[in-house]
Amino acid sequence: MPYPGAAAAAQSRELLGTALEALQKDPEVPEDVMTVASNIASAVGALFEAERASSEVDGKASIKHAMGSLSQTMALLQDVGTDHSGVSVATEKLAEVMGKLYPLASAPSVRPSRPSEAPRTSIPGTREQLEANVGATTESNFFVGFSGDISEGGVFVATYLTLPLDAKVDVLVTLPGGYESRIPGTVRFVRDPMDMDSEPGIGVAFDRLEAEARDLILRFIRKRPPLFFDT
Repeated sequence: MPYPGAAAAAQSRELLGTALEALQKDPEVPEDVMTVASNIASAVGALFEAERASSEVDGKASIKHAMGSLSQTMALLQDVGTDHSGVSVATEKLAEVMGKLYPLASAPSVRPSRPSEAPRTSIPGTREQLEANVGATTESNFFVGFSGDISEGGVFVATYLTLPLDAKVDVLVTLPGGYESRIPGTVRFVRDPMDMDSEPGIGVAFDRLEAEARDLILRFIRKRPPLFFDT
Protein backbone atom coordinates (compact mmCIF):
# COMPACT_ATOMS: atom_id res chain seq x y z
CA MET A 1 0.00 0.00 0.00
CA PRO A 2 1.52 3.36 -1.05
CA TYR A 3 2.37 5.87 1.65
CA PRO A 4 -0.71 8.17 2.10
CA GLY A 5 1.54 11.21 2.58
CA ALA A 6 3.25 10.75 -0.81
CA ALA A 7 1.40 13.67 -2.45
CA ALA A 8 2.39 16.10 0.32
CA ALA A 9 5.97 14.84 0.11
CA ALA A 10 6.02 15.51 -3.65
CA GLN A 11 4.64 19.03 -3.24
CA SER A 12 7.19 19.74 -0.52
CA ARG A 13 10.03 18.44 -2.68
CA GLU A 14 9.03 20.83 -5.47
CA LEU A 15 8.99 23.77 -3.04
CA LEU A 16 12.47 22.85 -1.82
CA GLY A 17 13.60 22.79 -5.44
CA THR A 18 12.57 26.44 -5.66
CA ALA A 19 14.61 27.20 -2.53
CA LEU A 20 17.67 25.45 -3.95
CA GLU A 21 17.35 27.33 -7.22
CA ALA A 22 17.26 30.65 -5.36
CA LEU A 23 20.38 29.77 -3.35
CA GLN A 24 22.38 28.46 -6.30
CA LYS A 25 21.52 31.00 -8.98
CA ASP A 26 24.71 33.03 -8.44
CA PRO A 27 27.87 31.77 -10.23
CA GLU A 28 29.84 31.81 -6.97
CA VAL A 29 27.93 30.50 -3.98
CA PRO A 30 29.42 31.46 -0.55
CA GLU A 31 30.50 28.58 1.69
CA ASP A 32 27.86 29.21 4.38
CA VAL A 33 25.14 29.24 1.72
CA MET A 34 26.52 26.01 0.24
CA THR A 35 26.14 24.34 3.65
CA VAL A 36 22.50 25.40 3.74
CA ALA A 37 21.96 24.16 0.18
CA SER A 38 23.54 20.80 1.05
CA ASN A 39 21.10 20.33 3.93
CA ILE A 40 18.15 21.17 1.71
CA ALA A 41 19.39 18.65 -0.86
CA SER A 42 19.45 16.01 1.89
CA ALA A 43 15.82 16.81 2.71
CA VAL A 44 14.90 16.56 -0.98
CA GLY A 45 16.38 13.06 -1.08
CA ALA A 46 14.43 12.01 2.01
CA LEU A 47 11.18 13.33 0.51
CA PHE A 48 11.84 11.40 -2.69
CA GLU A 49 12.14 8.25 -0.55
CA ALA A 50 8.84 9.15 1.16
CA GLU A 51 7.11 9.40 -2.23
CA ARG A 52 8.28 5.90 -3.09
CA ALA A 53 7.61 4.36 0.34
CA SER A 54 5.41 1.26 0.32
CA SER A 55 4.22 1.61 3.93
CA GLU A 56 3.26 4.32 6.41
CA VAL A 57 6.14 3.30 8.70
CA ASP A 58 8.76 3.78 5.98
CA GLY A 59 7.16 6.95 4.68
CA LYS A 60 6.97 8.51 8.14
CA ALA A 61 10.63 7.66 8.79
CA SER A 62 11.62 9.49 5.60
CA ILE A 63 9.46 12.49 6.52
CA LYS A 64 11.14 12.68 9.93
CA HIS A 65 14.55 12.53 8.24
CA ALA A 66 13.54 15.44 6.02
CA MET A 67 12.23 17.41 9.01
CA GLY A 68 15.53 16.91 10.83
CA SER A 69 17.50 18.30 7.89
CA LEU A 70 15.13 21.25 7.53
CA SER A 71 15.21 22.09 11.25
CA GLN A 72 18.99 22.18 11.09
CA THR A 73 18.82 24.31 7.95
CA MET A 74 16.49 26.85 9.54
CA ALA A 75 18.92 27.20 12.45
CA LEU A 76 21.89 27.60 10.12
CA LEU A 77 20.08 30.27 8.10
CA GLN A 78 20.13 32.46 11.21
CA ASP A 79 23.91 32.51 11.06
CA VAL A 80 24.45 33.12 7.33
CA GLY A 81 26.77 36.11 7.28
CA THR A 82 26.63 36.62 3.54
CA ASP A 83 24.20 39.07 1.97
CA HIS A 84 22.74 36.53 -0.44
CA SER A 85 19.52 37.28 -2.30
CA GLY A 86 18.27 33.69 -2.11
CA VAL A 87 18.29 33.42 1.69
CA SER A 88 14.92 35.13 2.22
CA VAL A 89 13.31 33.00 -0.51
CA ALA A 90 14.78 29.82 0.97
CA THR A 91 13.61 30.73 4.48
CA GLU A 92 10.06 31.33 3.25
CA LYS A 93 9.92 28.05 1.30
CA LEU A 94 11.39 26.04 4.18
CA ALA A 95 8.79 27.38 6.61
CA GLU A 96 6.04 26.49 4.13
CA VAL A 97 7.39 22.96 3.66
CA MET A 98 7.77 22.36 7.39
CA GLY A 99 4.16 23.43 7.86
CA LYS A 100 3.09 20.79 5.32
CA LEU A 101 5.26 18.03 6.78
CA TYR A 102 4.73 18.62 10.49
CA PRO A 103 1.29 16.91 10.64
CA LEU A 104 2.73 13.86 8.84
CA ALA A 105 5.71 13.60 11.19
CA SER A 106 3.83 14.24 14.43
CA ALA A 107 0.83 11.90 14.05
CA PRO A 108 1.27 9.44 16.95
CA SER A 109 1.12 5.66 16.88
CA VAL A 110 0.29 3.91 20.12
CA ARG A 111 2.59 1.35 21.68
CA PRO A 112 2.08 -1.06 24.61
CA SER A 113 2.23 0.43 28.07
CA ARG A 114 5.65 0.87 29.67
CA PRO A 115 6.43 1.71 33.28
CA SER A 116 6.64 5.42 33.97
CA GLU A 117 6.98 7.75 36.88
CA ALA A 118 3.86 9.31 38.32
CA PRO A 119 3.20 12.86 37.10
CA ARG A 120 4.62 15.57 39.33
CA THR A 121 2.81 18.67 40.36
CA SER A 122 4.83 21.85 40.47
CA ILE A 123 4.70 24.19 43.43
CA PRO A 124 3.93 27.78 42.41
CA GLY A 125 7.03 29.97 42.55
CA THR A 126 9.48 27.05 42.40
CA ARG A 127 11.46 25.59 39.52
CA GLU A 128 12.00 21.90 38.90
CA GLN A 129 15.63 20.91 38.28
CA LEU A 130 16.23 18.86 35.11
CA GLU A 131 19.35 17.54 33.41
CA ALA A 132 19.77 17.14 29.66
CA ASN A 133 22.86 15.34 28.46
CA VAL A 134 22.87 16.15 24.73
CA GLY A 135 25.28 14.25 22.49
CA ALA A 136 25.60 12.84 19.00
CA THR A 137 23.22 9.93 19.60
CA THR A 138 21.23 10.83 22.73
CA GLU A 139 17.44 10.94 22.75
CA SER A 140 17.71 14.37 24.38
CA ASN A 141 18.21 17.06 21.76
CA PHE A 142 17.57 20.72 21.01
CA PHE A 143 14.49 21.86 19.12
CA VAL A 144 13.60 24.86 17.00
CA GLY A 145 10.38 26.25 15.53
CA PHE A 146 9.56 27.87 12.22
CA SER A 147 11.90 30.80 12.90
CA GLY A 148 14.89 28.49 13.22
CA ASP A 149 16.28 30.68 16.01
CA ILE A 150 17.53 28.49 18.87
CA SER A 151 16.84 31.35 21.30
CA GLU A 152 13.14 30.85 20.50
CA GLY A 153 13.49 27.06 20.72
CA GLY A 154 14.55 24.85 23.57
CA VAL A 155 15.73 21.40 24.61
CA PHE A 156 13.93 18.06 24.69
CA VAL A 157 14.79 16.12 27.87
CA ALA A 158 14.33 12.36 27.40
CA THR A 159 12.69 11.09 30.58
CA TYR A 160 9.68 9.18 31.88
CA LEU A 161 9.12 11.97 34.38
CA THR A 162 6.17 14.15 33.45
CA LEU A 163 5.51 17.76 34.38
CA PRO A 164 2.50 19.97 33.66
CA LEU A 165 2.57 22.34 30.70
CA ASP A 166 3.83 25.83 31.58
CA ALA A 167 5.78 24.51 34.60
CA LYS A 168 8.92 26.55 35.27
CA VAL A 169 12.18 24.58 35.24
CA ASP A 170 15.95 25.00 35.29
CA VAL A 171 17.74 22.68 32.87
CA LEU A 172 21.40 21.79 33.22
CA VAL A 173 22.43 21.20 29.60
CA THR A 174 25.63 19.20 29.12
CA LEU A 175 27.33 19.05 25.71
CA PRO A 176 30.23 16.93 24.40
CA GLY A 177 33.59 18.17 25.64
CA GLY A 178 32.29 18.89 29.14
CA TYR A 179 30.53 22.14 28.23
CA GLU A 180 27.49 22.84 30.35
CA SER A 181 24.99 25.63 30.94
CA ARG A 182 22.10 26.01 33.36
CA ILE A 183 19.20 27.53 31.45
CA PRO A 184 15.77 28.63 32.75
CA GLY A 185 12.80 27.41 30.76
CA THR A 186 9.11 26.54 30.56
CA VAL A 187 7.52 23.18 29.74
CA ARG A 188 5.94 23.49 26.30
CA PHE A 189 5.19 19.88 25.38
CA VAL A 190 5.26 16.40 26.89
CA ARG A 191 5.73 13.25 24.82
CA ASP A 192 3.35 10.50 25.83
CA PRO A 193 5.12 7.27 26.89
CA MET A 194 2.48 5.44 24.81
CA ASP A 195 3.68 7.05 21.55
CA MET A 196 5.68 4.36 19.74
CA ASP A 197 7.25 6.80 17.27
CA SER A 198 9.47 8.60 19.76
CA GLU A 199 10.95 8.42 23.22
CA PRO A 200 8.99 9.96 26.08
CA GLY A 201 10.19 13.20 27.58
CA ILE A 202 9.67 16.89 28.21
CA GLY A 203 10.16 19.78 25.79
CA VAL A 204 11.44 22.87 27.58
CA ALA A 205 11.37 26.22 25.77
CA PHE A 206 14.19 28.56 26.79
CA ASP A 207 13.06 31.57 28.81
CA ARG A 208 16.45 33.23 28.45
CA LEU A 209 19.56 32.15 26.55
CA GLU A 210 22.87 33.85 27.20
CA ALA A 211 25.10 34.62 24.20
CA GLU A 212 27.78 32.10 25.22
CA ALA A 213 25.26 29.27 25.59
CA ARG A 214 23.63 30.19 22.28
CA ASP A 215 26.99 30.03 20.47
CA LEU A 216 27.77 26.60 21.96
CA ILE A 217 24.36 25.25 20.96
CA LEU A 218 24.67 26.60 17.41
CA ARG A 219 28.07 24.89 17.08
CA PHE A 220 26.45 21.64 18.18
CA ILE A 221 23.51 22.04 15.80
CA ARG A 222 25.93 22.23 12.88
CA LYS A 223 26.85 18.61 13.67
CA ARG A 224 23.44 17.23 14.65
CA PRO A 225 20.04 18.36 13.36
CA PRO A 226 17.68 19.66 16.05
CA LEU A 227 14.10 18.49 16.48
CA PHE A 228 11.23 20.61 15.20
CA PHE A 229 8.51 21.94 17.47
CA ASP A 230 6.72 25.23 16.98
CA THR A 231 6.30 26.85 20.39
